[in-house]
Amino acid sequence: MILVCKDFEFDEQTLKQQELSSVNFDDDTSLPSSIVREMESTTMNKYRPEVTGFGTSYTEVLSFEIHITKDYERNTSQDELEFSTEEYERTISWLSSPQEHRWLKITTQQGEIVKVKGYFSSVTPYENWGICYGLRCTFTCNSPFSYVEKQDQQVITRSKNFMLQNTSSDKYGYVYPVINIYPKATEQIYIHNLSDSKTLENGTLSLQSTNKLTLQLLMGKIENYAKMNGYTLEYVYDKENHVVSVCNNTAILFYLTDSYGVKNKYGAYYIENGQYYIFQGGFFYCQTQRDLKLKLDCKNLALYDELDRSVVFERVGIQEEDNIYWIRLIHGHNTFRVFGNMTLDISYLEPRKGALI
Repeated sequence: MILVCKDFEFDEQTLKQQELSSVNFDDDTSLPSSIVREMESTTMNKYRPEVTGFGTSYTEVLSFEIHITKDYERNTSQDELEFSTEEYERTISWLSSPQEHRWLKITTQQGEIVKVKGYFSSVTPYENWGICYGLRCTFTCNSPFSYVEKQDQQVITRSKNFMLQNTSSDKYGYVYPVINIYPKATEQIYIHNLSDSKTLENGTLSLQSTNKLTLQLLMGKIENYAKMNGYTLEYVYDKENHVVSVCNNTAILFYLTDSYGVKNKYGAYYIENGQYYIFQGGFFYCQTQRDLKLKLDCKNLALYDELDRSVVFERVGIQEEDNIYWIRLIHGHNTFRVFGNMTLDISYLEPRKGALI
C-alpha cells in the first residue's frame, strides 16, 4: 500500500518546507487501510459444538509506503531531480532520528487532515543507474487506526448547555478529550456530560433566599429518593465534618448503598430556574483560580497547570480520586451542562478504522 498525499508533517517539519513531494514510483494503487481481528473464544468439544466469543482483538497495525522525490514543480530537469549525498543524508536524518512513536500529520489529496502515529521503519533510496532520485519509506503505525482531530471552543458565563459529536468508527468505545480551561473567576465549576450519565430523578424546587437554603430542599429530595428506593444514604464530609457541597451550594455528592451492600457514588444539583437533577456518573467538578489555565487530559487521567506541571487533586478542591469523573465522549451526540465562568478549548481524536488515506 502506497500513500500519495499533498503534504505531511513529521517531527515538526513538512515535505513542502524541504521542497519535497509525495509520489508513487510503482503501479501499486491499493489504498492504505486494513483491519484484521481475531475473536477470543472457547474451544469446541462433543458437549459444546459451537465456540463462545469473548471479544475481538486487533492482530495487525496499519503500515504503508511513502515515496518521496524532489518537488517536480520547482525542479523541472532530470539533473535537478537528482539527490546529492548531502540532500539524501539530510532527508533520511529527518525521518529516522526519532526513537519513539511520533505523529505523522497527513494532508490528503482531497485536502483532509489525517493523523497516524508510528515510526519510519525503513528508508531506502530509489535509484536508476546508480543515481538517487528519491526515497522509498515504510511507515509502521502503533495501531490499526488513523485519526481525525476535532476542536471546539465554548465561552461559558454562569451556565451553558452545548453539544459535542463523536463520529468515530468505534460505536461501542469512548473518545477522551483534552480540555483547556481558562477561568474568568476564582470559583468552583462543574462539567456534566448528560449523555454519559443516568438521571434518576428530576423535578422543580422552590428557590429560596440563599443557595444554602435551596440546597437543604435538594438534600430533602435526595433523602426521600433514597428512602423510597431502599438505599442507605451517605454524604461526603470534609475534614471539619461538614457535608461537602460544590459550586456555590448548587451541587452535592453522595453515596447510595443498596440492599445487597453495593455502594455507588451519585450527585445532584439544581439550576437557575429551580429544576433539580439526581444522577449517577458523568460529573466533573474542580476549583479554579482566575486567569490560571488548567489542562484536563482525560485519556491520561491527569491535570496540568499553565506550565504543564502536574496538579495535585487537593489543590483544585478534589478530596478523593474516587470523586473524579474523567470526561469521555460516547459515540454520537454528547450533551453537556457546564456551571461557572470560563472558556473551554476542547480537542479530541476520533479513530477511523476504515479511512482511506
